[in-house]
Amino acid sequence: MQKNIVIIGAGITGCSLAHFLANTGWDVTLLESQVDIASGGSGNPVAAIYPKFMLNDKAYNDFMLKSFMFTTAWIDKLGLNKDDYRFDGAIEILEEAYSNKLEINLSGGSVGEEKILTLIDKPILKKYLMNQDLSGLLFHRGGWVNPIGLCRHLVNHSNIKILTNQKIISIEKLNNEWTLKTKDQKIFKSDHVAICNAAYLHQFDLTQHLHTDAFRGQINWVNSTPFQMPSIVICDEGYLAPLMQNKHIFGATYGMNDFNKDLRLSDTKKNIASIKKIHREFHNYCLAQKTISGRVSWRASTKDRKPYVGRVFNNELFKKMRVRELAQTDQLPWLDNLYVASGFGSRGFTFAPYCTFVLSNLINKNLSKDDKETLNYTNPERYRLKKMSLKKAASRIFKV
Repeated sequence: MQKNIVIIGAGITGCSLAHFLANTGWDVTLLESQVDIASGGSGNPVAAIYPKFMLNDKAYNDFMLKSFMFTTAWIDKLGLNKDDYRFDGAIEILEEAYSNKLEINLSGGSVGEEKILTLIDKPILKKYLMNQDLSGLLFHRGGWVNPIGLCRHLVNHSNIKILTNQKIISIEKLNNEWTLKTKDQKIFKSDHVAICNAAYLHQFDLTQHLHTDAFRGQINWVNSTPFQMPSIVICDEGYLAPLMQNKHIFGATYGMNDFNKDLRLSDTKKNIASIKKIHREFHNYCLAQKTISGRVSWRASTKDRKPYVGRVFNNELFKKMRVRELAQTDQLPWLDNLYVASGFGSRGFTFAPYCTFVLSNLINKNLSKDDKETLNYTNPERYRLKKMSLKKAASRIFKV
């Protein structure tokens, strides 16, 4: 097997996949349309990493927990600069009844002997300088990472070649080899291709059916304050990060398919309002500032909140197949050596490292039982199969 691959997109998804493949002997060409890596949604000054669970969706919660546990342990072992990450806890403010139900549904918040979460109480609120009438959950492994620092660390490998300002406009297979063409008429050829370009996944003929919505997110920040601030990430309607690079970052807004690139005063006000419960003194401090800095970026999200990770169908073969043929999962018309990873939403830095590790195992033909379960869950072709009343086939592309 030729171990060369072109990866489109150099955010956290593309950089993580490049890292995993380079470490297993692949020659990776990483193509980015912007002037530098981590220039889109992965370019914020901080990414909060903590699990966001649902009350009545066990499959989603299992996927979330796998991702969270993998990603935090993995980042911890990478050898990042200590100023670029910290996993000393994250708090999510929730209604008391909801917190209690979640804690019960998650088997008391433990995995094996490790305690994952704790219901917050008065001592925890006091320790983290929070309002004393709040309820919610403390995630012991939660924390934050510097996205740009992480991405740069991941692609610092002799097997990874990075090319920026490369806007790919087409992908097609010619003479049993993938051929990619840029807007400037440059040509790249490779035996394998992975599309990791977030909300632009549908721009290619081969993946145009994989719909994602682009969610505009504005964050804001102020420089260090004259008073004491919480030392961990705290999340309510918005989130407030501890001091990092002399900034306290907070946000974020969530506007569906809104492509305005400019900072909006109205969104700054929304972000300030969203942290009122978290820290009233900081909230009032922000209200008093004449100008507040910020950044706008976009996250790609699917309709069912589950990302697209895996392979896609050969469209020509798919159109010719009958329903009863497609019901046989061993006959599904997969395109050879073309892969996608997209639609991670606001949990990109929690999901993407784990999902690209699984995807790298698929590319290396080295899948574990857990990997197969994950790929069944994230199957990019689930919508097309479900529309044909093939719900079982959509979630059982691998026998487990």
